[in-house]
Amino acid sequence: MKEGLIFANARAKAKEMNLLSEERLHRMMECKNVSDAIRILIEVNYAGGMVVEDNNFYDLLAEEENIVTAFVREVAPENVGFECFFLRNDYHNIKALLKAKYGNIEDLSPLILPDGNYSFAQLKEWFESDKLYFSTNVEEAVKTINKAFETGNNSARLIDVEMDKAMYKDIAIILDKVDDKYIKEYFATLIDSTNILTYLRVKIINASFAFFANNFVEGGIFTLKQFEELNMDDAKLIKMLSGTIYKDFYDKISGSDLSAFETMQDNYLLKIFSINKTDMFSVAPIVGYYLAKLNEIKVLRVVLVCIKNKVSFEEMKKRVRLLYA
Repeated sequence: MKEGLIFANARAKAKEMNLLSEERLHRMMECKNVSDAIRILIEVNYAGGMVVEDNNFYDLLAEEENIVTAFVREVAPENVGFECFFLRNDYHNIKALLKAKYGNIEDLSPLILPDGNYSFAQLKEWFESDKLYFSTNVEEAVKTINKAFETGNNSARLIDVEMDKAMYKDIAIILDKVDDKYIKEYFATLIDSTNILTYLRVKIINASFAFFANNFVEGGIFTLKQFEELNMDDAKLIKMLSGTIYKDFYDKISGSDLSAFETMQDNYLLKIFSINKTDMFSVAPIVGYYLAKLNEIKVLRVVLVCIKNKVSFEEMKKRVRLLYA
C-alpha cells in the first residue's frame, strides 16, 4: 500500500504545477466580462480545452471536476481514507435522487456530481429498488425521509439534514480503520466548524434550540450539551471557543454575515493538507491536490458569477477563498 501511495503522491505533485496561480486568478478578477475571464482559463487548457457556448462557465467547471475526480479515482490506493471524500459525492447524488423524486425534477444532470465510491448508475439502480446496499445508515435515512414526505412533514432541508447525519456516521466507520492523522483532523474540524455555523445561523433567525439539535452532527470536540448550556449567550460561546482555532473564525464575523467564517473554515481545511504536502508517506499530497482542485473550481465559480453580476472587485475579494500554496 505504501508503494501505491508514494506513486499516487508523486503523480499528484507533478499535477500540482498546473494549479491556477494567484496571479492568473487576480487577472480574472479584474476582467470586465465573463468572456475575457474564460479566455484566461483557455490559456491553461482548462477542462482539457473544452469549448463552451454562450460563455457557459458552469459546463467548463463541471468538466474540470470530472477530470480531476477521474484522475484521483485512478491513482489513489484503497483503504487509506480517500473513500471519505468520495462518499460525499455518493451522498450528494442520493440527495439529488430524493429531491428529484419529491420535487418532480425530470433532468437531474445539473445536480449530479462525478461518481464517488459508486457510479451514479449503480446508486440510481439501488435507489429505485429501495436497497442502497452500501450502507445501513443511508438506508435508514432514506426510510426516515420517505416516511416524512408521506405524512406531509417534508422539506428539501429535511433531505439534507438526514443524509448529512448518515454520511458522517459512515465516515466515522471508515475513519476507525484509517491511521492517517490529517484526514481525521480534517473531518473533526469540518464537523465542529459546521456545528458552530449552524448554531450561529439558528441564533440569527431566532430559531429554537430544538431546531439546532435536529441539525447537530456528532463526532467533533463540542457536544450537543455544551451548545445547549450556552443559552444563546455570546459571551458563553466565546468562552467555549477560546483556545481553539474556531475562536479565530468567530472573530472575523461581522454582524449577521457569516461568509467570513465560511471562508476561514474552507481555508483552514485546505491548509491541513497544504502545509503537509511534502509528507509522501501520508495521504496529504494526493488529498491536498484533490481538495485544491475542488477549492479552485469553487473559487472560479464565485469569481465568474461575480463578474457576470457586476460585483465590485473589493466585494469579490471578500468572497474568495485561498488557493493551494
